[in-house]
Amino acid sequence: MKKTRQYDDDTIAAIATAQGDGGIAVIRISGERTLDIIKDIFSRDRKNPRPAEMESHHMYHGHILDPESDKRVDEVLCVQMKSPNSYTGENMAEIHSHGGHLVPKKILEILFKSGARPANPGEFTLRAYLNGKMDLAQAEAVTDIVNAQTEEGLKQAELQLEGALSERIGQYKDRLADILAEIEAQVDFPEEDIDHITKDRLIDNTNELIEKIGILLKTYEEGRIIKYGIATTILGKPNVGKSSLLNQLIRKERAIVSPQPGTTRDFIEESIEIRGIALKLTDTAGIRATTDEIEGLGVELAKKKALEAELIIAVIDSSNDLDNDDLEVLERIKNSKAVIALNKADIHSKIMENDLTAHIHKNRIIRTSAKLGTGIEELKDKIRELLIQTKNLSESNEITLSELRHKLALERCTLSLKSFLQAILTGESPEFLALDIRLALDSLGEITGEVTTEDILGRIFSKFCIGK
Repeated sequence: MKKTRQYDDDTIAAIATAQGDGGIAVIRISGERTLDIIKDIFSRDRKNPRPAEMESHHMYHGHILDPESDKRVDEVLCVQMKSPNSYTGENMAEIHSHGGHLVPKKILEILFKSGARPANPGEFTLRAYLNGKMDLAQAEAVTDIVNAQTEEGLKQAELQLEGALSERIGQYKDRLADILAEIEAQVDFPEEDIDHITKDRLIDNTNELIEKIGILLKTYEEGRIIKYGIATTILGKPNVGKSSLLNQLIRKERAIVSPQPGTTRDFIEESIEIRGIALKLTDTAGIRATTDEIEGLGVELAKKKALEAELIIAVIDSSNDLDNDDLEVLERIKNSKAVIALNKADIHSKIMENDLTAHIHKNRIIRTSAKLGTGIEELKDKIRELLIQTKNLSESNEITLSELRHKLALERCTLSLKSFLQAILTGESPEFLALDIRLALDSLGEITGEVTTEDILGRIFSKFCIGK
């Protein structure tokens, strides 16, 4: 269905800053009654409890008053933003109070008594979208900025909020609109076939558009990794230096290091950033045949984590010959996105890179010494190279896909365009040809929100924090 106004005219309020201890809290209000509520509860003059007129977009110093008792609640700064020049497109206000738990809560209670209601998650941004202040792709970028884990993730979210993805989708829609116009020009002459010159032009333009959409679709995997990070498991037999490697990567003593094999029996998880990518690192128990029941459970859990991982860092002790436990580890990284840390490079090596090329490409093998910290930076570079093919992505203004919703919509658009090509080659009537192009346009409209449903909006905005 087409985008419609899907919220009531209630005035809403919420604390926009994180709950808990802090110097300042920001309380947001939006809706038709905002300015009247602020007039009732905000005083700029100690002697006169009722405020003078406040200009829009000017910050004023004063006090919040409880309208029932006229008692001062807190010394604050307050700003009004009159419609339509506000984030939501409605009358809005922000109250900048002292932080902590009690003061913001008391101000919020006063707002509720004065006629506002609690905002739902993402309701401020939902109203901004429904009032045409941003499209749906830009609205999604708001929460991406809040949740960004890396500089590159933040850069991509900012590009999307600025409209880079929407602009690209708009270019595709313009091309489709031109194609549709040519087809509809033929509807008045159904008895005549589309002439060869027009048909060839339509086919060429459609193929070119499919190619452009395909290029954007290819960025999805990298975009997803940049946005969400990647689940990474450190795998190896006991006593090869997995825990030491984890400690080197996170730069602190997180895992117990011991020469006694089998020290790690459960898994340890840490989140780190490596070369602009968020890694959810899991250090696992050493994989080996064992009769110890508890260690055996740890080994099975390690194997499970390896199956779940999107990236595996396999650790091999280069100071000892390969054994069956090493071979099981190497077997588990086949057909996986993996790198090998050929560890203990500070000791005489008995394993060379060529001994492992039957299991992994030579350029994915890095010699390391987790004890001395050598090879760690090279390992980080290799991880980045394996996951992100685009160089200097953070410095460019190229947008990448990161949302599955966008990817699926572009794939549906491509299917409609391919159906159109098949139909034009088999001589279908202009009415049928136009149907495929309209379906393609609707698929693109789902991304920016011209075509959407309440269910889709509910799923998107439920991910937002309250106050955003």
